[in-house]
Amino acid sequence: MRFRYLLRSAALLALVPSLFACVAAQDVRDATASATTATGTTEMQYYLLFRRLVNPAPIQNRPSSDSQDQSNQPGRPRPDFREIFHRSADLTDAEGRVLDQIAEDCISKTDKLDRQAHEIIASRYAEVRAGKVPPDAPPPSELSDLQNQRDEVIRNAIEQLRAQFGEAEFKRLNDSFTQHSGTSRVRLPPPSKKPLPLDVKIALLDRSDDPAPARFAAKEKFRVEVSMLNNSTQMISIKLSELYQWLRLYTPGQPEAIGRVSPRFLFEKATAEARADETLIDLPPNQLHVVTQINFGPGAVSLPPGQYQLTIHPRVVLDRPPNSDFLQLGLTPAFAFEIMP
Repeated sequence: MRFRYLLRSAALLALVPSLFACVAAQDVRDATASATTATGTTEMQYYLLFRRLVNPAPIQNRPSSDSQDQSNQPGRPRPDFREIFHRSADLTDAEGRVLDQIAEDCISKTDKLDRQAHEIIASRYAEVRAGKVPPDAPPPSELSDLQNQRDEVIRNAIEQLRAQFGEAEFKRLNDSFTQHSGTSRVRLPPPSKKPLPLDVKIALLDRSDDPAPARFAAKEKFRVEVSMLNNSTQMISIKLSELYQWLRLYTPGQPEAIGRVSPRFLFEKATAEARADETLIDLPPNQLHVVTQINFGPGAVSLPPGQYQLTIHPRVVLDRPPNSDFLQLGLTPAFAFEIMP
């Protein structure tokens, strides 16, 4: 990771809680390429998993403190990422506890290192503003040392997970995690290449009179339709497995870096995984085209009670080899819904 960029951006210091979130998207690309474990899954992906697992998900939504009418109303439970991931990875209770503990230990250590790095970055930025240090000065050497320590903490956590699970079970977990993670495809285009714009529309099917957000009973079935509008002047072809890399299932009220869960953790492998014989979906220029329908409820994508938004990643475009077409996605608004207890 390059820290010089951080020293030139005061806003990053105030907006993000960890070094990983501070890094520019180009650095994410570089980190992804350079931080690969022996099994092929990036350390960055495991760090994101650990980060999500330790997020303290509130047991319920608390009513607003300035509303007397709601003061005695019980809150509704929020979805639990741990439960969702344990189920999707088919972990036993014992395996789930081991994974959660390793994640907590790892994040506790990386957070401590992140706080130290933030103090160094803030101090250097103050020196730059005061004219004591030139803006193009090399970053403090302490940052490199902290980054090495941080990388080692994550590597040790992965190896501890391997030792606790055993080689066979760790491989099963790693394979499942790799198959359901789209992190390695996140890239930005070079300045010389303009991305192709696509608008995404997500709509509820079969029910036109629902309020916003739509509300459903815990065991109620419903469907949403995903359409794409090709705003470029050329034909674009996509695969359904790529669509599930763009979608995000967002839980309002949780930190953005943690509250977004890829639906690839939830959908059937036959749908969400890329296949050699996968059919291409053609998107003609300036036409709105239905690309898929997603079923929710028993026997499909089953979610615990809580509030959700089905949306897309807000800032990332996708590199699609071998043609190297970068697609810029836009969505307004997100599809909001609530699963009632």
